Amino acid sequence: MKKKIVLSIVLLSGVFCVIYFWNKYSYAPEEEYFPSDTKPETGLQIGIIGDSWVVRQNLDSLLEKKLLDKGIQTEIYSSGNPGAKTKRIYENLFKENVEEFSSRKVIEKKPDYCIVIAGVNDAATHVGPDFYAHHMMMIIKTLLHYNIKPVVVSLPEFGIEENFKNKNIISSLSNKSAELFLNGGAEFKIQEYRKALLENVKHNGLDKKVVILNFDEVTVNFDKDRNLYADPLHLNKQGYQKFSEFLAKGIVNLADKR
Repeated sequence: MKKKIVLSIVLLSGVFCVIYFWNKYSYAPEEEYFPSDTKPETGLQIGIIGDSWVVRQNLDSLLEKKLLDKGIQTEIYSSGNPGAKTKRIYENLFKENVEEFSSRKVIEKKPDYCIVIAGVNDAATHVGPDFYAHHMMMIIKTLLHYNIKPVVVSLPEFGIEENFKNKNIISSLSNKSAELFLNGGAEFKIQEYRKALLENVKHNGLDKKVVILNFDEVTVNFDKDRNLYADPLHLNKQGYQKFSEFLAKGIVNLADKR
């Protein structure tokens, strides 16, 4: 009887692990593009999609004000999903508008540009540069399909090591297992995620169709600029002031080239 109980526990644990790792590391299937005959509105239109960085500190309002200060009036449509990895952010583009965290409305507005702020949760959960780059490319290709120019913020500098120290035992083991399997036990670095995306963009011949804004203009070092962060994963109010100014500068440069 005891052997059966132990065997059952082992089997259930095994099933749980398989499901857990499958949900965490499996790639999203390619979604079918939906028809959209919406005509873009007049004036400069900007979309913003991504994770919690999109919804914290009223980023859309901050960016709108920064642009107005520079003499550019715009309409901004934003949609952020706290805790989302790039896989979920891609899937959100195809959710019906009534579904939670759907960002389909951003596509349907047909903005001139769509700022993509994503990847912090990929790096924080150690899913690896290939996972990140794969889903970022799916996001980019979707935006391009609808004639929206992707403006991608390179993976932000954040406290990746400090965040790891705050994880519980299960998350820590999961991340270490992933690095062992995917990277020979070595820790993934933020620069590796950035490099993987740049290589994929170039390989797909999209270098001239995608704008990548280098987050290093905000900060290149989490330790030296902790005054810009509320915690290892997120900027604080001061950080958002600098971040929104950085985004505004990027949009102004694009607007000048139109």
